[in-house]
Amino acid sequence: MTPADVAAIGSHGHTIRHRPASPGRRGATLQLGCAATIAERTGVTVISDFRSRDVAAGGQGAPLVPFADRLLFSSPDRIRVLVNIGGVANLTRVPVRGSSDALLAFDTGPGNALIDGAVECATDGGETFDRDGRRAAAGHVIGTVLADLLADPFLAMAPPRSTGRERFGHELVARIVASCGPTGEREWADLIATLTELTSRTIADSVRRYVAPLGADEVIVTGGGAHNPVIMSRLRQLLDPLPVFTGGEAGMNADAKEAVAFAALAWAHLSGVPGNVCEVTGAGGPRILGSMTPGRTP
Repeated sequence: MTPADVAAIGSHGHTIRHRPASPGRRGATLQLGCAATIAERTGVTVISDFRSRDVAAGGQGAPLVPFADRLLFSSPDRIRVLVNIGGVANLTRVPVRGSSDALLAFDTGPGNALIDGAVECATDGGETFDRDGRRAAAGHVIGTVLADLLADPFLAMAPPRSTGRERFGHELVARIVASCGPTGEREWADLIATLTELTSRTIADSVRRYVAPLGADEVIVTGGGAHNPVIMSRLRQLLDPLPVFTGGEAGMNADAKEAVAFAALAWAHLSGVPGNVCEVTGAGGPRILGSMTPGRTP
């Protein structure tokens, strides 16, 4: 493949600030990533900054993957719950293909961000994630810490809702570490086990509270969290008898799903197709998402 074969690059960027609208306050969102630099280096048109238009229309600006979830991953005979565990975790309930049912999608809460932050602290930056969930598997959940974290007001909000690392990120990890004061390897393992349980519990609670009453046939997990056996085991326990699969087990590339989603949103921009799902984000109407930075002229 050459640049001439690529219609456009869909660039999500790195979200460094995301504060969705609340009563009496406008929302704001900011992603790092220079579309002009990408276009200049590749010569390819870039579609970027997908969240801003939805936020300007009164929406949460997230999650945006439901557009692609419905387009690419609906099943002819099964209602799927697609869970993506990145820094923050989100889910989409995808009705049977061709159904007129509305999509339901929202951020469930922390994904890998708190776990990764704790591992970095435990190893003085030597490791950046809990490989194969080994540290969590070696620890025990600290009940009082978990209870405090589960009391976060965000987790009691009804959809539509979205969040980011400014709420579930390094600042929160720093406060938790300062409060718990872990020193030895066992104490760090207990803290990481607690944060892993938090991610698992908040995802499962979201499925049970908001999705199960509408009906669901299977849960498919993608993103980095799909590679964590402790998270996958807990989701299967907490959601039993609802089947829980990794993306790989369901025929999806667990690591590529979000990249595919933003490629689909870039296609939608070029095609003049609205990419936001209003019933998901709460926006005032359908909007074509993203800004175009043209590639180099041949």
